Amino acid sequence: MKLWFAMTILILAVLGGLGFTLTWLFGDFYLQQKLNSLRSEAIEISAQLATEPSWSGRLNLLESLKLTSGAQLVLLDPQGNLVVMAGSITQQGSQNSIEWFPKGLSGSSISGWSRDLRPSDFFTEGYLEQVLSGQTISIKALPVNGGAQAMLLAATPVGTNPVRGVVLLGSSPIPIQESIATFRRLILYASLIAVFLATVISLIFAQHVTRPLGLMQRGATRMAKGDFLPIQGVTSKDEIGKLAEGLNSMGESLKNHMAWLSQEKNLLQGIVESISDAVVMMSCNGSILYANDSAKALWQENDIEVTERKIQIVTILQTMAQREDQVENFEMATIGIQVLQIVMAPMAENEGIRGHVAVLRDVTASLRAEKSRREFLASVTHELRTPLHLIQGYLEAIQDEVIPKDQNEEYIDLVLEEAKRLARLVQELQEINWLERGQVIQPVAIDLENFMVDIDQRFQGRAQELGVNLEICKGSGQLLADPDRLLQVFINLLDNALGHTPRGKTVRVLMVEEQNEISLAVQDEGEGIPKEALPYIFDRFFRVNKARSRKDGGMGLGLAIVRQIVEAHGGNVRVESDMGKGTTFWISLPR
Repeated sequence: MKLWFAMTILILAVLGGLGFTLTWLFGDFYLQQKLNSLRSEAIEISAQLATEPSWSGRLNLLESLKLTSGAQLVLLDPQGNLVVMAGSITQQGSQNSIEWFPKGLSGSSISGWSRDLRPSDFFTEGYLEQVLSGQTISIKALPVNGGAQAMLLAATPVGTNPVRGVVLLGSSPIPIQESIATFRRLILYASLIAVFLATVISLIFAQHVTRPLGLMQRGATRMAKGDFLPIQGVTSKDEIGKLAEGLNSMGESLKNHMAWLSQEKNLLQGIVESISDAVVMMSCNGSILYANDSAKALWQENDIEVTERKIQIVTILQTMAQREDQVENFEMATIGIQVLQIVMAPMAENEGIRGHVAVLRDVTASLRAEKSRREFLASVTHELRTPLHLIQGYLEAIQDEVIPKDQNEEYIDLVLEEAKRLARLVQELQEINWLERGQVIQPVAIDLENFMVDIDQRFQGRAQELGVNLEICKGSGQLLADPDRLLQVFINLLDNALGHTPRGKTVRVLMVEEQNEISLAVQDEGEGIPKEALPYIFDRFFRVNKARSRKDGGMGLGLAIVRQIVEAHGGNVRVESDMGKGTTFWISLPR
């Protein structure tokens, strides 16, 4: 439609302007040409009439003249009276008919093209005076009284000094106007034909140009939305066809590039998400742009109760990002009992700093492990140093004969006891190391009934010595486990239970069977374990009552070995205790 409208406006403007200009110019040109023709003819007739001395001769001369078609001759006397009129302004009138008006203007009228022609209608006294003064005039005269067509007039005097008459030639401009009107109609018809042709050309052009452009426009819109299907329906080999090929090539390149970017993005996102450390990207204004799953787990994003934790972490990151030195920043932050190691680096671009990337690592476990290692080394050193010092002191005393000879045997027994304690310590440490490496578990099917009978036989004597009642349930079924290691678990647990239970109280061994696991419990009625000590009860070298002697309280490795053995079997161990009511150790093992 736009193409058709533009072509129509162009055609109408060109043809309309051309028609207006031509009719305006040609109308004036033809009118002036007609006036010049009438002027020349009037002068020629006037010259011929001037040679005749009488009116009769002039009349005869007029009869022999042949006037131009459509012209009318009027002969006036010097007073302006009509003397002779010949010819007609219509092409059908007689060209040689002459009417004589001896009485001047009172004679009969002559037939005009559109009305009766009288000189008084067009030829005023002013024009008569100009001609009588010797001038020849050619004018387009309007009727004096109006209401009729204009007339083309040429007037010239007959003779000079004196003027014997006036020759007046008249012609109607209507034929010229009709020619101009015909020319305008031709311009109009040509315009209509041109508009019709423009419509046809517009349809053809739209079929071959606009439609392919529309297809390419829709194809480009699809590409902008991520649909890189090639543009179909454009088969021409011209510039439009090459443009379509270019768009298809661009779409294919964009498709490949987007696929590559998607792969790179997925690869980068996979790398970032697989990192165990928390990765956070921040904008310049401190808002979070991206956080991987480790970061969300770090500040527990889905937990409404710990929203303050996220606020604390984000506040620390915003403070680091606002530092003036735009370099890598390092900081250790403590959130509750958690210690975070934070490294932040700016994301620099040509325009400046776009944002910051921070990597947060939870070093609580590593710091705790380091602390545990130091405490372990200190405990081992302490546990080794005490018996070694005793052994060294007793041996030196015996060597220096400080101790009487009759007491040497007693002190040698003490040295031997400390050496055994030292050997047990080394053995237990070795067992813990083996258990952590998972090299000593050899599970077999254990008959629980026989296993419980064996435990009862092992500990009834010790219980009677201590005055403690020992109740062991009857087992049933089978359990896949290492019998030696499982026995070691009960030895450590029952030894602790019997040692912490007052006389007359009871120690029980319970068993609860479930579908997928068996739970075993060692329950005593001792003094119990303080609530604050329960989280550390299975730590190595931990003793609840540090005031107890090492001989009575052990070295704090028994429960650590119990946990290692149970976890090596794929189970778990837990403790329940109330001060003054006793303690229960629960062991859950898969069948």
